[in-house]
Amino acid sequence: MRITDFEWDEGNELHLAMGHGIEPDEVEEVFAEAPLYRKTKRGHYAAFGPTASGRLLVVVFELKGRGVVRPITGWDMSTAERRYYQARPGGRR
Repeated sequence: MRITDFEWDEGNELHLAMGHGIEPDEVEEVFAEAPLYRKTKRGHYAAFGPTASGRLLVVVFELKGRGVVRPITGWDMSTAERRYYQARPGGRR
């Protein structure tokens, strides 16, 4: 998956920051480090990966076309999600 840009507005920035303690640059850092992608049941995608500071996040997003990503929500990986991520090629240990 090739990501070229992010679609940010007050709605998704506030939801991530206030609801989950995740800043927009942390979301973008997850995509910079070759994340693990997975399709969700609702047709969105989830990106699993680290931030520059080493925080392991899951970011749910919509792929808008032409590589534009609209982040919807995110959270710190649970223990099970961390195991899933680390068991895949490229997942950090």
